[in-house]
Order: sequence, then C-alpha cells, then structure tokens
Amino acid sequence: MGPSTQAALRRINSDFYSRHAAEFDRTRHPGGWPGWQRVVETAVSPTGRPLRVLDLGCGNGRFALFLTRKPELLGHTPFTYQGIDLSSELVDHARAATADLDRIRFEVDDIENCALDEATVDLVTLFGVLHHLPGFDTRRRTLERAASAVAPGGLLALTCWQFADDPGFERRRLDWASEAGVDPAELEPGDHLLRWGPGDSQARRYCHHTGEPELDRLVSGLPLAEVARYRSDGPGGRQNLYWLGARDGAATLS
Repeated sequence: MGPSTQAALRRINSDFYSRHAAEFDRTRHPGGWPGWQRVVETAVSPTGRPLRVLDLGCGNGRFALFLTRKPELLGHTPFTYQGIDLSSELVDHARAATADLDRIRFEVDDIENCALDEATVDLVTLFGVLHHLPGFDTRRRTLERAASAVAPGGLLALTCWQFADDPGFERRRLDWASEAGVDPAELEPGDHLLRWGPGDSQARRYCHHTGEPELDRLVSGLPLAEVARYRSDGPGGRQNLYWLGARDGAATLS
C-alpha cells in the first residue's frame, strides 16, 4: 500500500471523527465492553505503587471511566492513566467526562508516531484501534511500539473488530469508486469503507477486518508471551477478538 493511499484512508477517518465526534461519543458509553473485565483482572499491579495504564487510541476516554467505576477488578489498587488519541474532538469529550478525577490525563497525538518510553507501563491497551490503521506494516509497527512500552511483568491488550462476521455488514459497506486518492488496487484483503449510521452515506469510515490468521502474523515475534485470546462484546459476545500478551510471562495462559 503506497503512501498516498494510506494518507487518503487516514483522511477519511480524520474527517469522520472531526465531524461526528459528538454523535460517536453518545454511542460509546462509560460502562465499557464486557471483554474489558478479563483484561483488567489479568493485569498485574506491582506491589507498592499504582498500576500504570497507557490507552492508545483512547477515543472519548471511556476505558478510564470503566477503571474508576470498577475498582474491585483491580483489587481496589489505585492506577494512573494516560490516554492518547489523534482526534482533538474526542479528547475534548474525554477531558470533560473525567474533569473531576485524579491521576488521569489525555494527549492529542498520533499513536503511530508519538514518543513512548520503553518498558514503563503495566497495562498498554489498543481497543478499537487496529481496524483504523492502514496497511499490515503500519499495524505491525504500531504493535511493536506498543509492546516496547510494556514494563517487566506488564500486559499488552488489543482488540480486532470482527465486523465482517456481522449479518448487517453488507448493508453498511460502500464502494471505493467515489473516494479520491484511494487506489482500490492498493487495498489489502479486509479493507472496507463502512457507512456510519442508518442511511447516511456521507458519514463513513475506513475499517480493516483482522481475523485470526492476520492476528497470528501481527503478534508473531513480539517480546511478549500470549496469555489469552478470546471473543467478547456485542450481540452473541463475538464482536471483538481479544489478544493479551505479557512481558516475562507475567500472567497464566487461559
């Protein structure tokens, strides 16, 4: 996939979140996803200090709210949280929702290129992120950078949205022909243009479907040991494919 096609795909999503951040925020509730419970329960909190959390592609900050509302999942261990997202509009919503909470901060930055300190974070998350990263190499490079931030004994948790398994998928799929700058010949298997909301073809996003075979390739060789892989969320509990990897084999395979 060439740079111009990647730039066009990023622009589609940037335009979407700029124009529809408020509507998107309303559909992403602080109760979070059911699959997050297992992530948090698997995260290991080092003795004597708060759990350090880095939420890459944090959106409207609902994972931070989930952590504050489910303290029992961490055994009531305190945590510090940093969320990073490229959408300034969504970060504004995140800051407003957490204005009264301590130890939570947000940054507007590109998770593909932002500075990350190595081996300093106990829990690194990429929830609902990989499907917006154009090109396998971009997804792999982003995971390598995320893995490098995981501290000894820490955990990386990611999701792959399984939208192509949804019976309503075909009704939401749009043709690429009208998208300036996108060369369909450069798209990878699993790349789709999806309609957002009923009947509004102007509100659309670039999304990539990552199934099990691609996930295997993405995580192969990361300096982490797989500790869990499971499906959860949405109708039937199958909407997201989760992968959890620990540095130094911190957790138990499940």
